[in-house]
Amino acid sequence: MMSHALRPLVLGFSLALLTAPASFAAKKASAPVKAASSASAVAVTPAQPPLGNAQFMLNQFNEILLPAQNALATAAAGLPDATRRFCAASAADKPAAFSALQAQYVATLLAWRAIEVAPIGPSADPEVGQLMEGASRAPAEILTLTKLQPAAQMVDGQAAYEAKKLPAWGMGFKAIESLLYTDTPQQSIARLSAAPACQYLLWQSQVVSYQGETLRRAWVGLSRGVQYDLSYPRTYQTQYLNRLIEGVRELASQKVGFNANGWLDAASGQTVASLQANVGALARLLRGNPVGLEEFVTSRNDAELWRKVEVPLSRLELAASQLSASPSRDEAKALADAANALADVLQHEVAPKMSIQIGKKAQ
Repeated sequence: MMSHALRPLVLGFSLALLTAPASFAAKKASAPVKAASSASAVAVTPAQPPLGNAQFMLNQFNEILLPAQNALATAAAGLPDATRRFCAASAADKPAAFSALQAQYVATLLAWRAIEVAPIGPSADPEVGQLMEGASRAPAEILTLTKLQPAAQMVDGQAAYEAKKLPAWGMGFKAIESLLYTDTPQQSIARLSAAPACQYLLWQSQVVSYQGETLRRAWVGLSRGVQYDLSYPRTYQTQYLNRLIEGVRELASQKVGFNANGWLDAASGQTVASLQANVGALARLLRGNPVGLEEFVTSRNDAELWRKVEVPLSRLELAASQLSASPSRDEAKALADAANALADVLQHEVAPKMSIQIGKKAQ
């Protein structure tokens, strides 16, 4: 409550305002406008906060990793159907059905190449790598295993379960490659036209299809669970950077014809497409869609660090885009040099800035 002593002062001040000259009132009225004008003149747009680990991870999951897994599951799901059509085709229709089966194999292969270059999370499981990349043998040897296949038709899950009794060299994606590409198309068609052989090919197609769908479901579950695990974003970044470095080094040393492995996917004639799928996947993981390593480091006012990544990454993309149908040693060297330069930057420049340990102990 206002004291009696203050009331006359307040009343007098109010009367003075009411009786003040118009010019004085105008000056008082304009004062707040000037203050606002001055404030707006010096206002500075607040800087955007650094991109958080969780935002970085979730964008990678939702925009890059999950779509890649969906693409693999979709392509792999088409393998059993393409195989069934081939097995059921008449002799006259067999060549066209075989070409369609090979095309479905290639679609699955390229979807896998967009993942395996830097396998993260469930995709890094050794059993997945064995099923998709394990060494195979000649068709004649693989087809000695037809005696182990169940007589009844199988759903994909049962096919995967029954395949556990097979030796690694006789099952999975590389066994399919051997059956489809070791010989000429005419020879392969003749061999696979026998019912037991075609049923064995179908069995392995179902195994790969089941693996693609299992991976997709694992990723969907992981993407939901990590939203409640506050520690996982940092774990993801550690695995992300380690897998990128490993994948780029492997591209340079194992996939470009410098060793006994030869060129990647030479048997199926997909060397260039597979290498370009590898490089495209690396670029997406680094540049993001729309959030990748580029946004992560530049949001921390380190555009120079991203420039160091961008230079060899662009070199790698250019080298991959310029590969001829039968790549030469010079083309291999250009690709390998660019890949190693990118790996060096990620390992020796980016990892220390992000305080991430590189090597098996970190994983």
